[in-house]
Order: sequence, then structure tokens, then C-alpha cells
Amino acid sequence: MLLLSASALTTNFGVHLTLLLVLLSLGLLVRRGFTDFHRTHARVLRYIFLGFGGFVLVTLLRMLWFGHPINVMDGPSRLLFALACIGFVGILRPNIRLFWVGMCIGTIVAAVQGGWQFVVLGEERVTGITHHAITYGDLAVAMGVMSFCALSDFRGTRLAWLPPLALLCGMLAAIFSGSRGAWLGFLLVLWPMLKYGSRMHGKTMRWVVGLVLLACAVGYLVPQTGIAGRAADAVSDVERYYSVHDASTNVGTRLELWKAAGMMIAEHPFAGVGRENFRPTLLAFEKEGRLQHSIALTYSSAHNDVLHTLATGGLLDLVFLLLMYGAPFVFFSRMLHHGPQAAAAPALAGMLLVILFVAFGLTDVMFWLMRTQAFYATMVCVLAGFCLAAQSASNASQVPHALRT
Repeated sequence: MLLLSASALTTNFGVHLTLLLVLLSLGLLVRRGFTDFHRTHARVLRYIFLGFGGFVLVTLLRMLWFGHPINVMDGPSRLLFALACIGFVGILRPNIRLFWVGMCIGTIVAAVQGGWQFVVLGEERVTGITHHAITYGDLAVAMGVMSFCALSDFRGTRLAWLPPLALLCGMLAAIFSGSRGAWLGFLLVLWPMLKYGSRMHGKTMRWVVGLVLLACAVGYLVPQTGIAGRAADAVSDVERYYSVHDASTNVGTRLELWKAAGMMIAEHPFAGVGRENFRPTLLAFEKEGRLQHSIALTYSSAHNDVLHTLATGGLLDLVFLLLMYGAPFVFFSRMLHHGPQAAAAPALAGMLLVILFVAFGLTDVMFWLMRTQAFYATMVCVLAGFCLAAQSASNASQVPHALRT
């Protein structure tokens, strides 16, 4: 658990190595009651398994039917492997503090890496080790927000300063990346952070969130951060696209891709054009004179989760996308409201993670890149495992001692 959270955004192998270790432990887990565990919790987990597992199955069927290369299963297979993390954590019940410490360390180190690229190397938009500025900024914010949910677990210890620092570092990494979607996601989770976090952490939550907002405001006012400039550029890009149809800017390119995705959806509403056919269809539209020649033609995704899913996979893929977001959200929400106190922190972290990814998906495709889909699925399943482990421990503590004996 320490390895997973500490290396998720600081190495290129962290999440994948963790999944490998979990898979290698399946033999041990079977002897420890892996099947019984999932049978016991089948009711609360069924839609999570249906979402992730169904998406993998549909991908496999598409591959066989259309003759796609086997590498199309690389990303979706990580979703299937991640499901094993629920049983791994739920049965072995590792110390959740190790997970939180790793999460905080990983966020801080990722911000330091980004700061080096931004300040020392002079990169305008840093990528960390992800090779993609948007991915780096989005995941850094997600890790910072999840780290802050551990505030109560470190209260009264020497590590009480770690969660607030990790949250601040996540925000700094978003500044270094220049990702506008990261800021949108953070703004959307502020209300649930304050609503549920205040119950767990009291005034500390409100004070820290207020300080982070103040830091964001200062960052906006300081020209060197580039936040105000990118906000102004976004407005200008929209005006240029609709006035002179300029699709060469960042936002103009997205608007052109959204327009193209809408055309694909209108022509192929049920099955889409095919997951591998987004860019070929763009080029076909350009040859037909339905799209202008622009930088948008070099992209392979629509830069919007829902539009890209509908355009390439139709309504069937959209159902599984909604399940992959909706099922975990409902699970964590129920745990937050009705679960034991020990499940509150991982449940809040899981709920905020889902909200963040939905927000990130407004300007990017989260289940198109390997790193983002593996990160989301693994973190969701690990946090769900911690929630179920806390619930099992709570139920066991309520059984009379004579009965347990």
C-alpha cells in the first residue's frame, strides 16, 4: 500500500507493479477466503464489478469481432486486475496509515519534480514523469485531495502536517502543469470536502480549505504562475473560434474535436465509429470538406469523456462509463453515511476521486490513456477494500466475546 500510493505519480511503473504483486498474491488470498469475501460483499460490489468487468468484456468482444490487435486490451485489462485489490485489502487488512503516508509522500515528491521542471528547467507546462501536462496536473490534484482526507488519522501525531502539505503540493503541481481541468475539478470537490470533511475534522478542514483557496487566489494574481494568463487565453480562444472559426488554439482545437464528435454521434448513435477509428474518421470528414484543415486532425480523442465514448463506442460504451463512475460513487456515499467511523476517510477519498475524474473528463478522456484508467480503477478498488475491511472489523467487534470464542 505504501508502494502504490507513493509511486503512482512519481514513477512509470508504480501502479502496474502494485497490480502485479496483488495478482501474484491471489494464491494466498484464495486460501484466506477470497471467494467467501466476495460472496459476502457481492451485493454492495456487484455494480462496480459490472462496470469494470463489463467494459473489459465488451473490449474483448470488439477485438475479436473487428480483428483489432491484442494491445487494445492493455488499458482495459488493468481495470480487471484492479478488481483484485478489493479482496487483497479487504482480506489482508493492511494498515491504512501506510497508504496515507505513501499518498502524501507521492504528492509532495511529484510537486517537487514539477517544480524543478518549472523553475529550473524553465518549462512552460510541466509533465512530471507522465509526458502529458494535463495528466500530471489532474492526478496531482486527485492525490492531494485524497491525502487531505487522512487528516483525522494523523491527528495528534508527529505526521499531522503531512495531509495539509500534500494538498498544497497538489495545487502547486496543478499550477506547474497549467491544466485548467485540474482547477475545475478542485472547485467541484470543495463543497463535499467542507460538508463531510467538517464532520470528521471540525474547524481544521475549513481553515485549511480556506488557506488553499487563498493560495489559489494569490497564484491567480501573480503573473509568473500563468494562471490568469491561461484563463484569459481560454476566453479569447472561444471568441476566436466562434467569430473566425480559428481551431488552431488550445480551446479552439477542443471545440473542433467536440464538433467532430457530435457529427460521429449523429451518424453512429448506437455502436459509434469504433474505438480505434476516431482519427481516421476525422481525416475522412476533412476530405469530405466537413471539417477544416487544422491541428485538431492530429488528435485521437475528443478531449471529453462522454463525447468520445459516444462517438467511438456508442450507447453501450456510455452505459459502462456511467457505471464505472456511478457505482463507486454510490458505494462510497453509502459507506460515508452508513458505514463505521473507520471507513469515513477512505469513503470520502473515494467519493472525491470519482467527482474529480468526472470533472477532469469534461476536458479530457480519462479512460483513453493507460495511466489515468489504471490509476482510477486501482485507487477506487483499494479504497473500497479499506471501507469493507473497516466494516468487517466493526461487525466483528459487535459480536459478543463468547460467540466469537
